[in-house]
Amino acid sequence: MSRGRLRFRYGVVVVASILLGIGHNASCLVADEPDTLFFDGFEGKVDDLWDPLRPDPDRMSLTSHPGKLTLKTHFGGLGGNALTRRMPLTRNLYLVPNPVEGDDDFVVTTCVESFRPVKKYQQAGVMIYDDDDNYLKFDYEHSGAEAGFKHMREKDTYRLVDTDEFMEPADRLWLRVIKRGNVYERAFSTDGEKYKVIGEAVWGDGSPQQIGIMACNGSLRDHEIEAQFDFFQIRKLTADERQDPVYLQRQELAGAWDVVSTKVNGQDLVEGPITEFNFDGGNVSFVTQGELTEVDYILNVESDPKGFTLSSLTRDAQDPVNGIYSIDDDQLVLCLSLPPGAPAPKKLESLENDGSILLTLKRSR
Repeated sequence: MSRGRLRFRYGVVVVASILLGIGHNASCLVADEPDTLFFDGFEGKVDDLWDPLRPDPDRMSLTSHPGKLTLKTHFGGLGGNALTRRMPLTRNLYLVPNPVEGDDDFVVTTCVESFRPVKKYQQAGVMIYDDDDNYLKFDYEHSGAEAGFKHMREKDTYRLVDTDEFMEPADRLWLRVIKRGNVYERAFSTDGEKYKVIGEAVWGDGSPQQIGIMACNGSLRDHEIEAQFDFFQIRKLTADERQDPVYLQRQELAGAWDVVSTKVNGQDLVEGPITEFNFDGGNVSFVTQGELTEVDYILNVESDPKGFTLSSLTRDAQDPVNGIYSIDDDQLVLCLSLPPGAPAPKKLESLENDGSILLTLKRSR
């Protein structure tokens, strides 16, 4: 289906929502609500835009729990190389085309009811999907000891997994992913009103192909259980979501920076090992002795000084590089602790034998 038809369908949804809202409460401020790009309440059918990947009708139902799309977990997963994976690929991936143009942003929310994972790898959640080796997944999953949130990113078969906090299963659990550029923030709620943010991570180029929901058992061969999805929504960001302080700071950092001075363990270097940085969304690349490295980074804009963490110095490194920074117009100061894994410095300075590297950068012209 063309993007033109997509925009027409989404426009109909938004207009209908406004008319219904006025009929219900004439005083409501509809204009303050963010635009809904796609919505399905699963009332007896699924929207025509859904494109189930590897459909399995025996593990999908709209009638077992009316008003819900019920997906049954099953033996199957996506982690690792799709061509060499031993287990079957996840079925019933319910996906819709990304409704935004280019790298525009969106918020995706779903609600899962009466989901009670008790065996390891039983899971249900949200998918941001390009293909079976390039996706982001945020789900509620059993670890083998307890149930909690799990976040997985895969890019060209290279997989990163984040295990977030554990919590007792709730009767209703809202899962939300907010996309800002190529950074995805994940959050949950147990009432649909107050959401708790539990992390953010970088994935892809900011223009995913499809968005949807899934339920599976991973390598667990039996103990299939139901995941009841009450609704699925994709919308634009609110004004507050667009003004996220970390997102605004990433935009201020964006671009190329030249290293103009380097100090290591309190000693000034005539020629430092790192010569330039380039910030692009949630990624940063830097040149070390002529070799280009690209990793993701995390900011803490609430600390003083502000926190800066590189996921690693090389792609395969296990420990992050912790640091602090300040930015003032066209000058950026970074102070990083070495070796990787060491606590961040407390001040923007490098002293004798303190294991720090202090970089002063100017924005490249």
